[in-house]
Amino acid sequence: MFDIHAHHYPTAYLEACRRSDSGMTSYVRDDGRLVVLQDGAVALAAPQPMPTLEHRLHMMDEVGVRQQVLSISAPNVYRFPGNWRASLTAAMNDELADLHAQSNSRLAHLVSLPLPDVDAALSELDRAMAAPGAIGVFLTTTIDHRPLDAQEFAPLLAELDRRGAIVFVHPTTGCTENVTDYALSLALDYMGATTTCLGRLVYSGTLERYPRIRWIFAHLGGTTPFVLHRFDNYYMQFPECREKITKKPSELLADVYFDTVTTNVAAVACTLANFSGRQLLFGTDYPHVPGGLAAFVDTVKAATPDETIRSMIFQGNAERLIGHGNA
Repeated sequence: MFDIHAHHYPTAYLEACRRSDSGMTSYVRDDGRLVVLQDGAVALAAPQPMPTLEHRLHMMDEVGVRQQVLSISAPNVYRFPGNWRASLTAAMNDELADLHAQSNSRLAHLVSLPLPDVDAALSELDRAMAAPGAIGVFLTTTIDHRPLDAQEFAPLLAELDRRGAIVFVHPTTGCTENVTDYALSLALDYMGATTTCLGRLVYSGTLERYPRIRWIFAHLGGTTPFVLHRFDNYYMQFPECREKITKKPSELLADVYFDTVTTNVAAVACTLANFSGRQLLFGTDYPHVPGGLAAFVDTVKAATPDETIRSMIFQGNAERLIGHGNA
């Protein structure tokens, strides 16, 4: 099996999140997790201490995961001050590359970029993607509240398109109004942030403009499988939804990928009813969900009675997308 969605947080990154000048606030939860807030909304609950490499590999072995792709999740580095953002991002990427070597190539990774500084991001993209184990780029649904389709990010997207890069999009705190209570930003608004991001990338023409980018969206694409018909309905109803694209949204979304990070069997079944099994990639969100990786494996198995589709989700789609052995 190939796990496309897992996380690691270098000590230097978590220490940066705690800094008074980080642009964020934090506290330690009663179970020891470091909770990081952006604009008062929960953006991250990181296990402390982080699992050791040996423990991670043991957890993978228990369920038969051959390779796992690591990323440094939201809120990432975008709110950090510019005078130390680039150097920290480079150090983060280097630590993930080191884990690739230490794990005998079982851990691949997605590189972070010191956005919103596009020039610095392009420089780090060139440097970090040269490292063994780097298979693509990690972005969040917004970059310090700027949407990914914003014109300022066009040079970066053009370069990612030129490279035919894998771009993994993970939710982050979006519009924080009314979601700062009850950890709603993390629990529920993340799903809305991903759906909104997909809507903007579709209707703005971004997906069509950069066809060589290999997009992956976390958590089954938020609520996208459930509301796919609305993407097409509003394409027909509102002229502004047709101005920048030449295909129906459902046709454009047939070319993107989604990971299977959920323990809701019906959610996976809904996704398979609206998208092709060739678009799903197995993921676990490790180490965020207590109890190990088995629940994510069991969910996919329960939702996929077809052995061919199940095999594609667990391994075949990732091998086709990334290239067997390239990680």
